[in-house]
Amino acid sequence: MIMATKRMNTKDVEQLLVHYRSERRRLLFQLGQVRKALGELKGIEKTAVKKETPDLPKRGPGRPRKEEGAVKSKYRRKPGRRKKRTIKDGGYKLSPWDKVVTGAIEKKSLLLPKEDLFRETLAWAKTNAPKMKKAEVEVKLTRVLQKLSGKRGVLGTFRSGMRRGYHYGLKDWFIGTNGKLRPAHRNKVEIKK
Repeated sequence: MIMATKRMNTKDVEQLLVHYRSERRRLLFQLGQVRKALGELKGIEKTAVKKETPDLPKRGPGRPRKEEGAVKSKYRRKPGRRKKRTIKDGGYKLSPWDKVVTGAIEKKSLLLPKEDLFRETLAWAKTNAPKMKKAEVEVKLTRVLQKLSGKRGVLGTFRSGMRRGYHYGLKDWFIGTNGKLRPAHRNKVEIKK
């Protein structure tokens, strides 16, 4: 600030230059010392890392190397896709919910839509699961229908085209797995308007 407001004579200018040059030399010396210390520390770090890890050939990306003490498994899986498990002899026994749904279809001997099955399961749930709410019973019925018509293959589904959703019937009433009704069971479709 002094320089901007006051004119300096040559002696003051030279003193200022000498001061700045000496300050610059001191900072350059400190910079050299810091760089030297950093180089020494990096050298110590490299030797410490080399002592910790044995010399192993470098590997590319991929599966990590197995530990030397690890025991190899006796059984190896065959390459390729795993086979889909099949349910032998009907698999596990049906739950009470499953039995209610299949029982309702057998009793009426009709292909039933979900809303009719819902009425049946709701009446059953009032006595056997009284704490369940209406919405919980509907969710349970949806899961049961998905399980029985899908993975278990106990029920078949038929889309009439006259109303939204499926009609559910016993698997014996259908031709194979394509979902077509056998001609003898066509009369079992009841469509309410």
